[in-house]
Amino acid sequence: MRFQFDQLSGNQRYHLITQTITPRPIAWIMTKNENESFNLAPFSYFAPISSDPALLMVSIGNKTTDIAKDTKYNLLREKECVLHIPSGDLINAVNESSASLSYGESELTKTGLSLTEFTKTLPRIAEAKVAIHCKLFDMHTLGNTSFNAIYLEILDLYVDEDLVTEEKSRIFIDNKKLNPLARIGGDDYALLGETVTIKRPN
Repeated sequence: MRFQFDQLSGNQRYHLITQTITPRPIAWIMTKNENESFNLAPFSYFAPISSDPALLMVSIGNKTTDIAKDTKYNLLREKECVLHIPSGDLINAVNESSASLSYGESELTKTGLSLTEFTKTLPRIAEAKVAIHCKLFDMHTLGNTSFNAIYLEILDLYVDEDLVTEEKSRIFIDNKKLNPLARIGGDDYALLGETVTIKRPN
């Protein structure tokens, strides 16, 4: 079946994209609210786009046409965040943190997650095996929509030591132990499952 996107509504486009471009990694972003509490929200329009400079891209829409989502608002104000890669055992907390709360009400109180020291200005979620301290690099509004492509530069990266090995100066991360959570459309999530190793051709 063929779908002409200029004939589809925004909602139809969204559901087609999120159910065909899968699985998508989840950026679980924590930012500081004006009242010094922390906002936490998951985003699956997310990808690494460069290693030099080390950049990630997250697409974030607005709550309404004129009101920014809390993550975007805080990023523009504070210019930094901690982005976590959630493991499968955190699925319930990730889902709970996607609820719409009033600004300044922290998702951490709903999830039962704990914080631990990370940078001078921001903590990280203690239960997450990967945490990435980022600063705001750039932001582009996409067309006439409420979506914004937000570019984040990596400053510091934490990985649980049980996931890390080093061989001949190369760092290896055990993704089976990480078991990263992914989105596959609707209310559905995916876990890592089977992996296949194939050597690259010369």
